[in-house]
Amino acid sequence: MRSPSTTAFDLISREQLKRLAWDEGRSDAEIAQMFGVSTNKVYEKRRQMNLVQGAVSAAQLNEIVRLAEAIKTLPLEAIEEIRAVVERYRPAW
Repeated sequence: MRSPSTTAFDLISREQLKRLAWDEGRSDAEIAQMFGVSTNKVYEKRRQMNLVQGAVSAAQLNEIVRLAEAIKTLPLEAIEEIRAVVERYRPAW
């Protein structure tokens, strides 16, 4: 049984939210208006469900840390190659 404060948005599945945000390209404001909740609530739900563009999962983060530790032991020429790859993919700041 739902509590009186539970909304339809509280019960939205990850798949439904992904469809709205990514597949249909709806903004947090549009989704918030659809469900009668705040934009912040939509963003927080997407963050919790790992639906924020560029976010990494816990497993991906573990792999990143593992690779960073392995890089420390590589010879300088290998590190230069890695630096070139990073520069190619890093967004302009």
